[in-house]
Amino acid sequence: MTGEYWDKKRETMKRNELEKLQLKLLIHQIKRCYNQSGFYRMKFKKAGVRPSDIKSLDDFSKVPFLFKGELREEQRTFGIPRYVVASGDLIEAYATSGTTGVSVLSFWTRKDRDYIIDLTARTLWAMGVRPGFKVQNAFSYELWPPGLSVHQAVQRIGGFVLPIGSGKNILQIKFLTELQPDVLVSTPSQALRIGNMLHEMRINPSNLSLKIGAFGGEVGAAIPSTRKKIEYLLDLEAYDYYGIIEIGPTFAGECKEKAGLHWSEDCHLIEVVDPKTGERVSEGEKGILVITHLTKEATPMIRYWTGDITEIEYEKCGCGRTHARSPRGILGRTDDMIIYQGINFYPSDIEEILRSFPELGSEYVIYFEETNEGEKCIVEVEYNSAFCDPNEIQSLKDRVAERIYDAIGLNLSVRIVDKVLSPHLGSKVKRFLYT
Repeated sequence: MTGEYWDKKRETMKRNELEKLQLKLLIHQIKRCYNQSGFYRMKFKKAGVRPSDIKSLDDFSKVPFLFKGELREEQRTFGIPRYVVASGDLIEAYATSGTTGVSVLSFWTRKDRDYIIDLTARTLWAMGVRPGFKVQNAFSYELWPPGLSVHQAVQRIGGFVLPIGSGKNILQIKFLTELQPDVLVSTPSQALRIGNMLHEMRINPSNLSLKIGAFGGEVGAAIPSTRKKIEYLLDLEAYDYYGIIEIGPTFAGECKEKAGLHWSEDCHLIEVVDPKTGERVSEGEKGILVITHLTKEATPMIRYWTGDITEIEYEKCGCGRTHARSPRGILGRTDDMIIYQGINFYPSDIEEILRSFPELGSEYVIYFEETNEGEKCIVEVEYNSAFCDPNEIQSLKDRVAERIYDAIGLNLSVRIVDKVLSPHLGSKVKRFLYT
């Protein structure tokens, strides 16, 4: 670790040097997957691809995408799936949260665990976490394991961990006020709930020691109005955080510039592709995030189709880091896309509007409802009693609906209620309900 960097040599590599490293690691990974995994050998042969065909990063587009459904089918058929490569050295297994369906297993070797701890330490260091900091860890410690990776990374940095895990908001506030941590790590929705509870309990956030917040597991922290609201409620600097279990629970995050997610390109090959053609999109265009493990041993993902929508940018960040960034973070998920009256939008589009109204609370949900006039798209959101006059709710509804129309061109029905029962899956929250 050197000054602003956890690993300056790797984080500031020149683009041509980084791509040479990626190609070397990629060729090795493709060969070992072909030789040691019946799953990948069958998949590559079906696509007419052999390891010797990959001589450049451009050649990699010949390799087929990998979809979550294939991983689930492997589990259903074989139990321990054939995409496990280093089966003799396995030390643990984790699973996805199940937000979008049946959980998918991810296996890890000792080397795999060390690499994700080091990358997690790199992300936290970029946000400003330093030796001696107390970190309140409200990420899950269960089979969806970002809590564990953060816990061990903080210790590697030389910090002190408060391992509360997700939920338990009264206990979270007790630790925030009594033990005075420097950092809070949680989902954005939990950060908002904690912040609102602090204000309801008349606890001034400026009396806390919080300096930094790392918020991931959901879209939210990169949305300007959501970030602003979290920072106001908790009086800290809020940073976007990203990970998925199939790749790594905590491997991309923002730096102090807050200029988007930094991708760890020395360990992962990052692509953004057109969802219809599968071709790589131009820099700055939206597409599907596709990730390939360059160094993972046990369950390497090769061209894994994450379903997350983002953009990619290669310009060096103001912090000096040279790896690719997603300047606006994750913009949504393909399975969260809502189609109404021929127009596509995402819950994050609505969230950005709702968070800009101080009269509204943290929880909201979007759903369809059958009425005598046909199917309607409903946005149901809580009001914030500290800022909302009950006599002004109708006016507030009209203003929110008008802002939504201005932003996405749709007349959605807005309902402002005392309590929204948003379904939570572990530490995550589901914003769109399919009916």
